[in-house]
Amino acid sequence: MQWTKISNLKSYSGFDGSASEMERTNFDSTAKEFILGLFDTDAFSIEVDQDNSDAGQLALMTALVTGVAKSFKLLLPNGNTATFTAYVKKFNSQGAVDQAIRRSAELRISGSITWA
Repeated sequence: MQWTKISNLKSYSGFDGSASEMERTNFDSTAKEFILGLFDTDAFSIEVDQDNSDAGQLALMTALVTGVAKSFKLLLPNGNTATFTAYVKKFNSQGAVDQAIRRSAELRISGSITWA
């Protein structure tokens, strides 16, 4: 697979999903009873310094507008990687006096994350 780098990455957060809870309490129960459902990988977000000529940032904007799920790969400084499929839900811009313009992308992960 050909990956498109998203340049000027400042920070990321995510991979903090959780499993759903299903109540199984019945008349034989002495207290509430639960089982866990499927794990939801939830969201992943990144912050970048805005660059309207960067192919990766342009790809994020295109994915936001088209609503098509894309494959993502996070390469960590230690060489480990996380790959996943996600939808781009937001790609907003923030600016302030004496600061670079920053953009934040919020991704909704669909499916599991593969760590390598």
